[in-house]
Amino acid sequence: MNNGQVFISSTVGLATALLLTAQVSGQVIMDRNSLDGKYAPLIESGLEIVEFTAPVGDRRVKATIASPPPNELQSDPVLLLTVGGPNTHILPPNTVPAEFFWKHGHRVVSFEVGSMPGSLERYRDTVLAGPDPTLTFIAEAQAVLKECVDQKWARPGRIVVTGISRYAYLAIRLMAADDTLRVGGGFAPVTDWRDLREFREQRELDAVADMRLSLFADRLAGKKIYLAIGNHDERVNTLSCVQFFLDLNAANKKRGFDETRVDLFVTPDVGHTCGDEWYLRGMEILLSEAVSADAK
Repeated sequence: MNNGQVFISSTVGLATALLLTAQVSGQVIMDRNSLDGKYAPLIESGLEIVEFTAPVGDRRVKATIASPPPNELQSDPVLLLTVGGPNTHILPPNTVPAEFFWKHGHRVVSFEVGSMPGSLERYRDTVLAGPDPTLTFIAEAQAVLKECVDQKWARPGRIVVTGISRYAYLAIRLMAADDTLRVGGGFAPVTDWRDLREFREQRELDAVADMRLSLFADRLAGKKIYLAIGNHDERVNTLSCVQFFLDLNAANKKRGFDETRVDLFVTPDVGHTCGDEWYLRGMEILLSEAVSADAK
């Protein structure tokens, strides 16, 4: 392990932790009582948790990776980057994608997305001030994934990226920016910020219009993408998601890729939600693609 890592396991006692802390500078191994017990339920279930940092310029981004126990871990595991942060995507409430990966013997990583504040009004102001804050997220995500590859927790070609709502937008933008990320998708995704009420007064500005996902369709051509959205999602606009799907298909067709590279499920879910069925179906599709594509 590199400096800045914290390994949390149900099998390591506090005395061992103190001994290893004294022996290895910058590395701290703790038991399930550490970190205020935040990860205790996951550790009790057998998962192994590592907190680590990844360098981005002159700062470091904190991330968390969770792995099944060694006897359940696949010999060549796929890594899921679930965008949104460990406090909500490795810990409840948004854990269906992570749980699917753990159940099938694969790893999950997440990190706090500082460039996406909780308030979309604040995010709007950041967008208007420029430059596009998505670029900060992309740099951070690439640094986290590089650290995972360097630590042998994953290898290129076996990484899946997903997100929910605004974080689905970020996941897809990351795929568009990184040629090595070829499998991913979003649930109830933001696809055009002009549809959100927080951007209503700024929807005609180029800074907002130029962030819509359809403009990145060419960079996503050939990649496996899963989308699911309720049929009347007024929060992020179902029709904009459908338009993005059509633009992805057009980009794939133009480059000779099959239209089945993109899956869109318009679901009967009410409002800005997706039922577990659509999460599970999506994760099954994406994991299968990551495994089979790498085997070709």
